[in-house]
Amino acid sequence: CNTERLAVIKEEAFHFVREQVKRFPQHELVISFSGGKDSTVVADVVIRALSNPKIVHIFGDTTLEFPTTYDYVSRYKKNNPLSIIKTSKNKDQEFYAVCDQIGPPARMMRWCCTMFKTGPITRTLSSLFRDSKILTFYGIRKAESASRSKYDRVANGANVKIQKQTVAAPIFYWSDIDVWLYLLGERVDFNDAYRLGYDRVGCWCCPNN
Repeated sequence: CNTERLAVIKEEAFHFVREQVKRFPQHELVISFSGGKDSTVVADVVIRALSNPKIVHIFGDTTLEFPTTYDYVSRYKKNNPLSIIKTSKNKDQEFYAVCDQIGPPARMMRWCCTMFKTGPITRTLSSLFRDSKILTFYGIRKAESASRSKYDRVANGANVKIQKQTVAAPIFYWSDIDVWLYLLGERVDFNDAYRLGYDRVGCWCCPNN
């Protein structure tokens, strides 16, 4: 009964991806892959829209992921052998040791994201692409939160955390039910944490959760 809805959102997302690639022809392509439902859908949408399974995926391992997330990323690699999946990780600092030194992260002082996510991802992108411009497709959606509802669908420069990127959100206007419609309707494998009742699968201790 939702076949028509699925066809509409899928075609719009595919068209958006192709248009951004045309708009930024000199940019290297990257998929931001967290192992959550939104980035899983984005990865599938981008690969199918461009008919290119070899796009680089960046998995930001904060070291605070659910066990099911690590299991899913391993399964994704096995099921998508042509995809290039790079893991970024802070190998110089340990989360609990930093907590002992400066206190745990809080909503107004979320040092964990910079230190264990955006920092390592920036270094991974630099090692892969050096000074090249990058177009990153990611799973941000307006419906996720009040702050994300103010984001732009395509952003760069001062509006993004990692400056060398242009970021684009293929499923920006999708609701949660649209995401599940795509996953189930297209028979896309996903993180088993959702089967346990979690509706988000980022860092287990996120102060924004």
